Amino acid sequence: MDIKKQLKTIIKSNIQILASYFGRHKQCSKSPQLLILMYHRILPLEDIRNISEEPGMIVTPKTFKNHINILSNYFEFITLSDWLERKNNNLPLPNKACAITFDDGWVDNYEYAFPILEQTKTPATIFLVSKIINTTKVLWPERLARVINYIAKEKPMEWGNNDLKWLLNIKTSYNFSTDAPSREQLTEIIAGTKKYTEDEINNKLNIIENNIQLSGITKPSFLNWQQVNEMINSGFVDIGSHTCNHIRLNENISSQTISKEIINSKIDIEKNTNKLIKVFCYPNGDYSDEAIKIVKENYIGAVTTDKGWNDESSDEHTLQRVAVHEDISNTTNSFLSRISGWT
Repeated sequence: MDIKKQLKTIIKSNIQILASYFGRHKQCSKSPQLLILMYHRILPLEDIRNISEEPGMIVTPKTFKNHINILSNYFEFITLSDWLERKNNNLPLPNKACAITFDDGWVDNYEYAFPILEQTKTPATIFLVSKIINTTKVLWPERLARVINYIAKEKPMEWGNNDLKWLLNIKTSYNFSTDAPSREQLTEIIAGTKKYTEDEINNKLNIIENNIQLSGITKPSFLNWQQVNEMINSGFVDIGSHTCNHIRLNENISSQTISKEIINSKIDIEKNTNKLIKVFCYPNGDYSDEAIKIVKENYIGAVTTDKGWNDESSDEHTLQRVAVHEDISNTTNSFLSRISGWT
């Protein structure tokens, strides 16, 4: 390690130590505070699903349980909908509350997160993409990772195919060779692909998968309704909407599509769970004025990917969260530094 890297590591370590002693989690406040944590997937490091997933999407079960143990020293756990209902009805709120949230509805939430939530009696909210639950469908980033890894390992000659030019034109450190991309390179590729709409990306992937004769996925990546209802019935898991198809609700999307994604997902989930769905999560953190308007008409609150804490003055339909993943939160100091906003 060179001197600059050593110095950077030392500085970061010292900041994390300071944050663990003086961060926001230890400060007194005149008004109730709400920390909302954003998780996606809970997977052991040795799980094969780790190979093609972005680093920023994963926390191990061990680290997740450690997070809960740390948080219990400073916060009262609460579901997002419970906090919002207390606030709206002028009921007392915890001085420092923490709401744990999971985006997308991955099956590993049931396999690895749910047992920990039950064991520690910790409430959480899972935001579901309604049309992908109970199917073997996958979101386009997972499809894209699968395509790239398959071509690199099995059919590298396909990199010269004209139908792949749009992908090769994305600025990334990956050179589209016989070596599979690293997880960091995969993150770069996915980020670059977001200049296209979901429909454009999925259509491009349909063409590629057909050309390389890539077989369909048979093992579900996401929850089924039986698993969802089992978690709801435990009393520790609340459910929210994350649209029907994980469409980014920005200005590039028609009002009709925005309305369908926001409203129909609520209808779908309520039909399959017999539970009133009160909270919403904007896919990728994207939202337009139109999206916020429709969300306000159908939900008591919604979360973004904007980083920060919330209080009684926060807009209920653009609540901030703190994203956590394994690489930045697998020690006590690094986790406390992250939730305090110091790193």
